[in-house]
Order: sequence, then structure tokens, then C-alpha cells
Amino acid sequence: MEASLKNMLYDNPELYEKIYDGSGHEIPRMCAELFGGTPKTLLDIGCGTGRDLEYFAGEGTHCTGVDLQPNMIAYARDRRPGIDFQTGDMRVFRLGTTFDVITCVGWALANLHTPQDIDRAMATFAAHAAPGTMLFLHLPNAIGDLDGHGMSTRFMIDTPSFQATAKATYHLDRRRQLLSRERVWSVPGQPDQQDFVRFRLLFPMELEHYLANHGFSATGMYDNTAAEDSALEGSVLYVAARFTG
Repeated sequence: MEASLKNMLYDNPELYEKIYDGSGHEIPRMCAELFGGTPKTLLDIGCGTGRDLEYFAGEGTHCTGVDLQPNMIAYARDRRPGIDFQTGDMRVFRLGTTFDVITCVGWALANLHTPQDIDRAMATFAAHAAPGTMLFLHLPNAIGDLDGHGMSTRFMIDTPSFQATAKATYHLDRRRQLLSRERVWSVPGQPDQQDFVRFRLLFPMELEHYLANHGFSATGMYDNTAAEDSALEGSVLYVAARFTG
């Protein structure tokens, strides 16, 4: 959530859905499996275009989505009018209610870079949780891929109205645990476009510490959407936790 963050896909949500098509609904299905079925209520923090919420709403869940990017929220409201979408900063927003499940996927939490901001986000999770509320996080996996070698380096958009390719490079700031991604988009007939983002890398026990300080107990950590136990060597970390208050 820094001023220098620039992402062409945030400015063009319809293209975001082409790159991250989510057609298999892997993450929502993983959540449902981990949490024992479809929740009655769900809050998705950093909801993007709301596609995961569309899956849960189709199963009968009352869904709320919050995202910092106004373009993403506007697109989500237009495409998925039956879901409550709101613009908000995960560090400070308060809805005044609690949920059965809270999700924060798409590496949204990794956009917070300081311990203070991560604590503020954890406080937001806790403010919307009741005893027994389940929390699901999706993050880059610092313990498995510190330098980003397993991250995507090539991106392609190919639609009838728009074509583009991109090459990404990654750079690690070890002192601050920040993985930077610089991406250059090539669009036929247009100048190249650059975007830039930095992801905060959190190690498993470090993450457990933040969770515990805000009343959450981690119930599982995985590097795969099958929720199979492993040595956590993959590039992505999926975390399930329960709020105990």
C-alpha cells in the first residue's frame, strides 16, 4: 500500500480476470474443505473483482467484500450486483459486525510492509471475528521461495479486443523482507508500460506470532491447494486459523 505501487491490472479489472482466471475456484474450494463446508457469512478483505465471493454466494453464503482499489470495487459491483462490496483500507475499516469466515487472498496482506501495518490488519481481522471464526490467508511463501525463483515471469493477455505480454523480474531486499516485482507490458502499437509492486515476506512462525497476538490460533499451513502436509517448499503459503478471542 505504498505510493509507488503501480499495477496495470488494478487499473483494468477486466484484464485482471483474464490473467488470474480462477476458473477452477481452487482457493474457494480449499476454504470450504478446510472449514467443513459453506459458511453462512464471509468477509473477503482485498476482494479484488469479487470472483471468489461469487463462488460462495452461489452456495448460499452472505458475502461482503472490501478492497482498497476503487476500480476493482466498481467492476465487482457491476459484474456481481448481489454481493455487498465496499472500498476500504484493511488497516482501519470497521463494519461493526462479525463473520463466520474471513479470507484475505491474492497476496493482499503482503502489500503491507511494516510490522505496525501488519498488526493493524490483524486487528481488523479480529474486529470482525467472533470465537470460532475461521481466517484464511494466501501469501508468498518466504520459507519456500525467498528470492522469487518460483514466481511467474511471463504473463499474457489474449482477448479479441486486447493483446499484451509481460516479462517480470524480482529483486529481494533481505533487510526489510521485501520482494519487488518489476513488470514490463508490451502492447502492440503502444509504448511499453511498466508496473511495480513490493510484497512483504512473512515466515511461518513470524506469521503465527502476529496471529496469536490478535487472538488467532493457526490450524494449518500449506504450500498447495489440496491442503496436503508438506515441507512448505512451494512459492505460495496458505494459512488457516481460528479466532479464540
